[in-house]
Amino acid sequence: MFKFLKKKIKGSGTNSERYIQLKIKEVRKETEDTNTLIFEKPEKPFHYLPGQFLTLILPIKNEKIRRSYSLCTSPYTDENPAITVKRVETGLVSNYLNDHMKPGDVFDVMTAAGHFVPELKADQKKKYILFAAGSGITPIMSIIKSILAIEPESNVHLVYQNRDENKIIFKEELNHIKTTYSERFSQIDVLSQPQKAWEGYSGRINVPIASDILMDIAGNKVNKADYYLCGPINFMQSVFEALTEFEVPERNIHKESFFTGELKTKAPAKTIGGEFDVHIILDGEEYEVHIADNKTILEAALDQDLDMPFSCQSGLCTACRGKLLAGNVEMSDDDGLSEEEINEGYILNCVSRPTGPGVKVEIG
Repeated sequence: MFKFLKKKIKGSGTNSERYIQLKIKEVRKETEDTNTLIFEKPEKPFHYLPGQFLTLILPIKNEKIRRSYSLCTSPYTDENPAITVKRVETGLVSNYLNDHMKPGDVFDVMTAAGHFVPELKADQKKKYILFAAGSGITPIMSIIKSILAIEPESNVHLVYQNRDENKIIFKEELNHIKTTYSERFSQIDVLSQPQKAWEGYSGRINVPIASDILMDIAGNKVNKADYYLCGPINFMQSVFEALTEFEVPERNIHKESFFTGELKTKAPAKTIGGEFDVHIILDGEEYEVHIADNKTILEAALDQDLDMPFSCQSGLCTACRGKLLAGNVEMSDDDGLSEEEINEGYILNCVSRPTGPGVKVEIG
């Protein structure tokens, strides 16, 4: 069992503040394999930022399974929060949500988290270019609606990859946005298996296709825009490489990883050796967790009944992010963090192991 150190951190809350119950108000079909779950307004205050996600805690097969889903709604334009779930052939949770969820159902979620969030200001005049593939449109939709509502002088350009026209999620809503904000919003669809009548971009987005699209949208000002990318790793890597060729500053490129099917396998853990006590500051309390057997900080804390925030356990979702205040750790995968976050001392507890004594991590 973890040791309680009787040390209260001023101004912090309790772990109950990290959880909330949501009730489904409506299930809206987006495509043949994708549904949007629209929630009733919760009784407790519920706050989120555009681009953030919820971690659902679902009782499936006598286990509590956690999965993260981005909010597709905007806190500035939508009365009710909602998530959109695309069915994955072997996906335990995506199939459960698409097959069983109905109005009136209630389940537990962790409050909104994530750092795929634009800094919006009413007096900004910026060009945003957003790349999404498949269900990666979910947080992008939240960001689109928020930018258009908060920054009246900014322009938004969406590049959206799908297999065919029938797979375009939010098709009607995007058409409505194009009509409402015709002077400030544009959309380029890229289809990998289009019908014969299709006259737009065809194929999967690679570096050449991404480069052509960027020139169409921004011309010689590609490196002046802000970019938000969400989709499979290969898709985002192609767009990132194209942006790098245009010398877009990395601080202008924001990425959110969406994985499908089985969760990404963590890199084999390097045997670090030794047993260490790690101090964890969580919800205003400081705990001491003993770590042995080459376990990650998250694994050891959960084994010792500490109620740590987490979701994917693969270093992608960042729900377990913490700030390293002292000591040293080794991360087997840091793809979920930006270079700036790493430089500021943030770590992902699900893939972090202490390399020596004196480690202290603050969660939040």
